[in-house]
Amino acid sequence: MDFRPILPSITLRSRKGKPSVFNGWSFIYEIVGASGLPWVYGGEYEQFAKLVEATVRAWLDMGLKVHFVFDGPYPALKFPTISSRVTQTAVQGSLLFFRTSAASRSRPRFLNELSMLPPLSYPTCVQTLARLAASLNGAADSSLQLHFADVEGDPFSVELAGRLEAYVVGYDSDFVILNTDGYKGYIPIGEMVWTALTADEESVNVRESDGEFQTVVSKTRKRAQKQRETQTGLIPPESGRDLHLSVTIYSPARLATHLKIPISLLPLLGALVGNDFTGGKDTSVTTSQQTNLQWLFFERQLTLSQRVTRVATTLRSILDAALLAPAKGKQKIQVNSVMQLIERAVATLTVRSTDTLSSGERERIVERIVEATLQYAIPKQELPDLWISPLCPLHAAEDCVLVKYLSSPSQDTPDTDSDVESRGDTTLRDLYIAAYREGDLDPRILDVVHTGTFWYRQSLENPDYECVGRTIARPIHEIVYALLDDAFDLPGAGDDESSDDDESDDDELIDVVEESDEEDPLAPLRGALQQLDDSVDDVMTEPSSSVASSSAPRPSSKRKKVVTEYLRRGTRMAPEEILVPSISSVCRHYDVPRSGIPLQLQSEEARFTFILRVLRSDLPAVRSLPPSHILIALALRWTVFTMDLRAKENSSKERVKERWTKHEAKAFLASFRDSPAEDVLDSETLPSIVDRNVQLVAQTFHALTAILRLSQVLLLQKRIPFPDLHYSGQLFHAFLTNAASVPSDAVSPAVWNAAVEGLDDAFAESEKKKRKKDVTSNGIQNGHLAAKAVNGRQGKPTTKGRGMFDMLASMDA
Repeated sequence: MDFRPILPSITLRSRKGKPSVFNGWSFIYEIVGASGLPWVYGGEYEQFAKLVEATVRAWLDMGLKVHFVFDGPYPALKFPTISSRVTQTAVQGSLLFFRTSAASRSRPRFLNELSMLPPLSYPTCVQTLARLAASLNGAADSSLQLHFADVEGDPFSVELAGRLEAYVVGYDSDFVILNTDGYKGYIPIGEMVWTALTADEESVNVRESDGEFQTVVSKTRKRAQKQRETQTGLIPPESGRDLHLSVTIYSPARLATHLKIPISLLPLLGALVGNDFTGGKDTSVTTSQQTNLQWLFFERQLTLSQRVTRVATTLRSILDAALLAPAKGKQKIQVNSVMQLIERAVATLTVRSTDTLSSGERERIVERIVEATLQYAIPKQELPDLWISPLCPLHAAEDCVLVKYLSSPSQDTPDTDSDVESRGDTTLRDLYIAAYREGDLDPRILDVVHTGTFWYRQSLENPDYECVGRTIARPIHEIVYALLDDAFDLPGAGDDESSDDDESDDDELIDVVEESDEEDPLAPLRGALQQLDDSVDDVMTEPSSSVASSSAPRPSSKRKKVVTEYLRRGTRMAPEEILVPSISSVCRHYDVPRSGIPLQLQSEEARFTFILRVLRSDLPAVRSLPPSHILIALALRWTVFTMDLRAKENSSKERVKERWTKHEAKAFLASFRDSPAEDVLDSETLPSIVDRNVQLVAQTFHALTAILRLSQVLLLQKRIPFPDLHYSGQLFHAFLTNAASVPSDAVSPAVWNAAVEGLDDAFAESEKKKRKKDVTSNGIQNGHLAAKAVNGRQGKPTTKGRGMFDMLASMDA
């Protein structure tokens, strides 16, 4: 949506500004896109982390108080949009990459146009920000704070901004649709302009200050003919001295005034125009998602601004007909409920013949619009301070969505004889929430509990092979599911947990007509939209098909449990139902003692032993590694073991080729460094991009992230943390292609022994060794001496004078 003609630009001057709320994922995408770092090798995380820290420090130096908000688990209504986005970016991007010639795909222009997010960007960014926040003492009034949303991040961001009387900075125009008391407006990242004044310039005449931001009329005296240095986006100029930041702010109130509709109708406007909940088409989810509303409501030639205007005009005309027509002598059209308003809007906006719609499809379209509108609703709460509950920064514990879907009657308090005695009566739910609020629990883990799904983060991989997530990560995720099922009761196969409450949603949308308010003809509709806001808690916190009610009895252990995984199948994202093993069968299979309390609440040593055993790495060499190296070694061991196991299960030529060599293993370990990669790399020469090496990167990343999730579920964040050593994909590819040699001291003997102990037979021979063996085999095969005779040319074998048994012996394989 284009709001630039509506609202003015203002300039930030004050060094004592109020907080601003930054959308975390928008920040990551902007930093990665603006950095120019080569992504195709897997990521340059040391440089990425430095850029994250330098950018945030520049903001803090200007006096900004920064609150980051990262998304929580995905809402089910957004699944079609997520699936479509992943297919268009990672899946189709991989297809294009591997279908392009090696020469063409190595060109900077191709790589820039295809750019993908490096797979470890999220944990690296969170770790860097958390470390920086801790260095600022981590106080409640710290100038840098991180927040992790209960579910969708956009409403959480606006609600937080309203509490702080702040702006929201991001990429999503939904921030100008969302609204709550105290929220000051939306700042698009693309319209942030940094200005660094030169020593010969001076800006004066600042007017209309409102505290943090000031509308500016600038009169510059130039003492020399020099231009200012400007830069657009989040990242300030490196050479900036006396930095200034110009931003454009879009206010929901001003937008509503411009469109001449009540501000309470902006959520409905967004749902009808098209958003993340109504804008896509994906028949794999539900029938209610089959109709493309963009096709149904708008002619193809209409621009986005024209569509906004058309929807606003339609809503305004319905309101006029319902409330203002009698005063103009016209017949009044009854609109006594929000449902009637939506039904009339859908009927009026439809430009296609509805004859092709299936039976009941019109009703499902209306329900879809209602659900999408509810995603924008922010409950009104009289809570002036943050963190009135230790479990949620915005809500009381009983009102927090996260608390509700993580509550389960199966949770026990810690055993006082265990190492978790210091946690007192804290429940497992509280421990998980505390870890999540600190950034130590991947939101994709919460998807498993919240909606019974798991979404793989797709990265660059060969589309002709089986999805790497299925190959490498799924066996580990099955154990994650078993642990979560033991704690929170995952859904059973074929469950239908729809309740009478689901059928009463329409009743909850019936308006409360305030007949006493005769001075405001829009009061009935405002009351209806307010009731929409009031009912959002009931809609959002009802137990879904994947969340057991806290008052429901624990189901029979014989019930089959399932998690629906979304991952690449060929060239598209597709769901696959995975049966969840019981934790008893897992413990029995890996010879882990089973006690009466969840594993997560047992001693750290018991949890550490469990993870080492399921990863087939319970070895003294692994146990003795420092924490920063454990995850790296475990990821390599699991990848090597898994690819070897696949080759043994099916000894096809392709699978045998997939096995790792020791040279590749050493290159991977050496790619994690505590010193800059430039010390080893030739800065002017980029390594060649080899298909196999791209696949090795994908395998190790899936292993890293899957094991990290398992350690987080076991609350082993301190024992097996995300490594402080930064990975360089460019360095890994350079080692693999021999563009650079692995330094002799790059991998310590302790790390190498821990990574390969017991896996000697799992490694493939390198090409160099194969060639040497082939040469040797001309003389000796399986201990048999092959008779040779030099007949005219040196080294040419001959069978002359040899008996049959001599020939058979030399052919013995």
